[in-house]
Amino acid sequence: MKSYNKICLIAAIIVSIVINGCNPKTIPLKGNYVTNPIEFTSAKSSDSLWLDVTHVFAEKGLDVKKIDKKKGLIVSQETSFISAYTFEDKDGKLKDPEAWVVLQKVFIKKKEWEPKTIYSEWSIQINQIENGVTLIKLNPFIVCIYHPNMFTSAETRGQSTGNLEKLINSTLLK
Repeated sequence: MKSYNKICLIAAIIVSIVINGCNPKTIPLKGNYVTNPIEFTSAKSSDSLWLDVTHVFAEKGLDVKKIDKKKGLIVSQETSFISAYTFEDKDGKLKDPEAWVVLQKVFIKKKEWEPKTIYSEWSIQINQIENGVTLIKLNPFIVCIYHPNMFTSAETRGQSTGNLEKLINSTLLK
């Protein structure tokens, strides 16, 4: 009889943890961030831009997963951004204005969860659109996973702050 009560007690504790951990509250972002691919043009040739983009990727630790020159596509490997993220303050301003990624805050019972995994994949398309003009499209895909305990997790989409895109744009326009 005692072992039956222990099993029921353990099951009740596990169910309670799962129920309390499954409904996190997320605070929506107030700022305007990159939600669509960013586009800009350059007077450089597409070959020159290919070299510049791969150089920026290498310099910033973004490994290239795929290069398809026929489609004009460069895709980065999934890269950890755990050291390059920030949250917003109560006014919607970035706490770290130099961060590349901004995340929603996630809470349960006023306890804020810390992100455990943040990864991103950046897709850059480079296409010659007319004589002397090349179009560059940057499209980030950012995922953040919170693991507050061993039973629960929550996955949210992060947003690009636009800082990496500005860096690439300034590099390509030199």
